[in-house]
This record gives sequence, structure tokens and C-alpha cells, in this order.
Amino acid sequence: MLLNQNTNNNYTARQLKLPLEIEKLIDISDPVYTFCEVMDHIDLSRYFVEKGYKTGRPRCDEQKLLKVILFAFMEKGVCSLREIEKLCRNDIRYMYLLDEMKAPTFATFGNLIRNELTASIEQIFMDINAYIFSKDHVDL
Repeated sequence: MLLNQNTNNNYTARQLKLPLEIEKLIDISDPVYTFCEVMDHIDLSRYFVEKGYKTGRPRCDEQKLLKVILFAFMEKGVCSLREIEKLCRNDIRYMYLLDEMKAPTFATFGNLIRNELTASIEQIFMDINAYIFSKDHVDL
């Protein structure tokens, strides 16, 4: 009689490991934490078009998407929307920025930039820089 017979067809040696919190996996000195600290002090809602409709499928959180786009610009310079989509699926820092939201497609990022933003990315960066300069008392 066999005692070690595996009756589970879906068995895998790869099992879930702790910690489940993404914050535990990101190094404390990673720039994503500084980025989040700065972005938490900026009102991102003023950069979006007012929405007058309430029907249809629930929308993605625009502020999270904007944070992902800005972080990608900060890290990589100008990069493609497909590359940002890939980073959201594979890079744990982008998963942290999305805060358990499903990784959006490149089309979702494109629609946000084309249809929802009232200001350009460059204008948003200037506003972020103004906040940083005022916080750190930098004079140019």
C-alpha cells in the first residue's frame, strides 16, 4: 500500500509565501515612498475633467493611474504606455502605487491622458516642483 500517493492533480511545489503586504518587500530607501509622500500633499483631483455622468461600468481610480504615469516618467523619462502597463504587471513598486487595483491596460492610460487630464504632464511636474521647493525652502 502506498502512503505518499498524491491525489491532488493541481499540486504545485510553489506555494504562497509570507509576507503578503507589498510594503514589506520594497526597500525602505526606495524612491516610491518619497514619491508617495510628495503626491499625498498635492490635490490631484484638480487636474481631471469634471464628470457629469454616473452610469456605466465603475471607473478606474484616476488619481492612482496618474501617480503610476508620473512615477514612470520620474523613473524612466518618457516611456511608452505599453511599457507602463508591463511595469504595472511585473514591478512591485507599481503594484504598491495601484494599491491592489488590477493592472490597467495601455488603452486605459491613453484614455486618461487624452480625455481626462486638464493639464499637461509638464504642468503637473511644475506644480510638484513648486511644492517641493516650498517645502524644502529652495530658491532658484
